Amino acid sequence: MAHVHRIAEPENQSETKAIRTLASVLPDNYLIFHNFELTTGRGLPYEYDLCVIGDYAVWHVEVKGYRGTIRGDQHQWVFENGNVMPSPIPLANKKTKILASKLKQGSARDVFVETCVLLTDDKARVRLRDDQASKVITLAEAAEHFTDSSRIPVRVNNIERHHDAICKTLFGSARPGKRIKRIGLYDVIERINQTERSTVFLAKHRYIRTRPQTILKVFHFDLYTSEAEKERQIQAIFHDQDAMRLVGVHPNIIDTSDMFAWDDNKFVLPTEYVERGRPLSVLLEKQEDRALSWKEKADIIAKMARGLQHAHAHGVIHRDVRPLNVVVAPGGVVKLVNFDLALLRGAPELSTPKGLEKRLDRRYVAPEVFADPGRANERSDIYSLGIVFYELITSQRPYEDIERVVAAGNETPLDRDLLLAELSTPGSEDFMKSPEDASGVIERMTRQDPAERYETIAEIIEDLSILRDE
Repeated sequence: MAHVHRIAEPENQSETKAIRTLASVLPDNYLIFHNFELTTGRGLPYEYDLCVIGDYAVWHVEVKGYRGTIRGDQHQWVFENGNVMPSPIPLANKKTKILASKLKQGSARDVFVETCVLLTDDKARVRLRDDQASKVITLAEAAEHFTDSSRIPVRVNNIERHHDAICKTLFGSARPGKRIKRIGLYDVIERINQTERSTVFLAKHRYIRTRPQTILKVFHFDLYTSEAEKERQIQAIFHDQDAMRLVGVHPNIIDTSDMFAWDDNKFVLPTEYVERGRPLSVLLEKQEDRALSWKEKADIIAKMARGLQHAHAHGVIHRDVRPLNVVVAPGGVVKLVNFDLALLRGAPELSTPKGLEKRLDRRYVAPEVFADPGRANERSDIYSLGIVFYELITSQRPYEDIERVVAAGNETPLDRDLLLAELSTPGSEDFMKSPEDASGVIERMTRQDPAERYETIAEIIEDLSILRDE
């Protein structure tokens, strides 16, 4: 039986079950530490569920109580009930790197540290299109996973002699996890996601009863950098707010409140919580109980267009239109989200956040924006909207990298035969009376030359209003 070291109490039954099971199935010389925090010196501490120290490696173990069959890819996981969440693997890998960096600071520098996402529900199954899917295991697989050295992706030696040094380096300064329960006037329900730039929580306002649930996006900046760099980081944090102040309120754009400061190095952005809302990418996975009709898909695109039209009228180009940045909900709710990368016409100096080029999605970004983000205009958002429209109809993206399309010097490689087949086949959910006209709209939206696209969003809305009713 493995030795268990409690640093703080388990936060839920899944963690308790994982600790109890691993302790019973792992060898006597294995060590298990649970519920601790480590920090890089910037932002919020990273919370760790488990750390397993074995014969050949150290594992950072992220515990999940998810049920049923899980599908998805390297970006997101989709569950049987239709819910969607970002894949936990990237964040888990980030925390694994932090754990490894702590070891390198000590005397156990050559110890290999690996990521593991442990599913504790007995009926949990994974069907992931992800090169790192092998890092996701069930409790039934745990004993073999942690004891079979052939599963480790690099050549390793026995590290048992380093156990004391590992414990001293990693946990000599560890402290009990202090779960964040309150942020300002909000009581935290759960932590949804965490990246280097921000941590996202679902929270409930302590006093507002009409729409109490809110998404809180917590940004942090580096207190220990130069004043100029600190100012740049804060300005980047407020870029979304700059855009939203210009845009104002619209039914097809997510609503946000004013940012407020929290602690010495954090700002919090309260964002509208959409009941049963999910990213449009969930619909593209076709995991819905009922397939969407042509009219419903055209309605989604039309509402996205109206949101963009409103933003454009107020001098804001979204510049990052893609399925992950659209929230849909029952009752025809469609809202654009995430204006972090928006171009502000009246303030171009505020429109080039650090690392912008790397953050643009090559599957949806317009070719002129890929070449120079400063060239973004209304027609750039029209292009991205057209790519989303094509994918919504065909369930396929026309390409995976705009750079290759541009290098080939050809038009956007839409499969027109597939598009027409989807739109013209009786009995298909996409069947409509004028497939040639609908195909023509998408083709015009996605021309490589901006001058050949629709000039304004209003023209698209007008064409869609005619086609949607056919």
